[in-house]
Amino acid sequence: MTRLITSDGQLRRFIPNMFATARGETPFFDRLLPWLETAERWVVGQFVGDDFLPTLLALDEDEPPRITATLVVVNEAFMRAVPSLDLVLTPNGFGIVSNQNVAPASRDRVARLMASLETSRDDTIEQLIGYLFRSEEWWQTTTRQWFTATLFPNIDLANLCGFTDHRWANYLGLRSKVIDLEQRIAEEFISPEQLAVFREEVLSMAWDFSISASCHSQIIERLRSIIVIALQDKPLNIQSLRDIVDFMRKHDAQFPEFRRSATYKLFEPPIFENKKKASGYFF
Repeated sequence: MTRLITSDGQLRRFIPNMFATARGETPFFDRLLPWLETAERWVVGQFVGDDFLPTLLALDEDEPPRITATLVVVNEAFMRAVPSLDLVLTPNGFGIVSNQNVAPASRDRVARLMASLETSRDDTIEQLIGYLFRSEEWWQTTTRQWFTATLFPNIDLANLCGFTDHRWANYLGLRSKVIDLEQRIAEEFISPEQLAVFREEVLSMAWDFSISASCHSQIIERLRSIIVIALQDKPLNIQSLRDIVDFMRKHDAQFPEFRRSATYKLFEPPIFENKKKASGYFF
């Protein structure tokens, strides 16, 4: 049983232009229930987290975080269900639901509906992630760790790379590439320790002024820009990364994790000492 949507009346708030259920017909909620259950499990597992779900359910139904999570569930469920909602199984095979008053929608209209549902779902996913970032309780969940595994914790990465459709799907594909790029940047330039700090801070930059106004935010934005360019089949900008390292070394008090890392020593050449016993001794 679903927990975010529990009745036909509640479901109808989120799906416009739906006919009322006639007497003797199966309520639309009951018809959509298998997809609603699957969609809710996905939303909880991917975004909300089992630990945070009780907090979300305790909110009023009209509270922005809860209504946004519910919208994601409805759009996902409806999008999955659309291909089969107009089909009935007869003894002779599948047929299309139709009568004298309502004609079946064309394939193009159904495709446009599914595309619209996907776009709406992706837009609400972006909003939901933003709301979750602002919850201290959500920060304690294991789900949060999935989002802090990269400097791009939200699906606006897809927009930055030129994708305006299928944003969630494109984000997932880009995310794996980003993690590889970030790992290389960490090991060769800024250190894994400092990258871990940046990944945590990027979640808070939108509303924490102390971070958004700091030199950390400047470095984070430069790193994100370098990565976005590299994702577009362009070489990694090594000079820009060296400039970042130079800035961090000059302000090492602001980057203690980098200063204490093994990576820092890569940019700290050994001091030459002239010894008489050395083969390279000179006067």
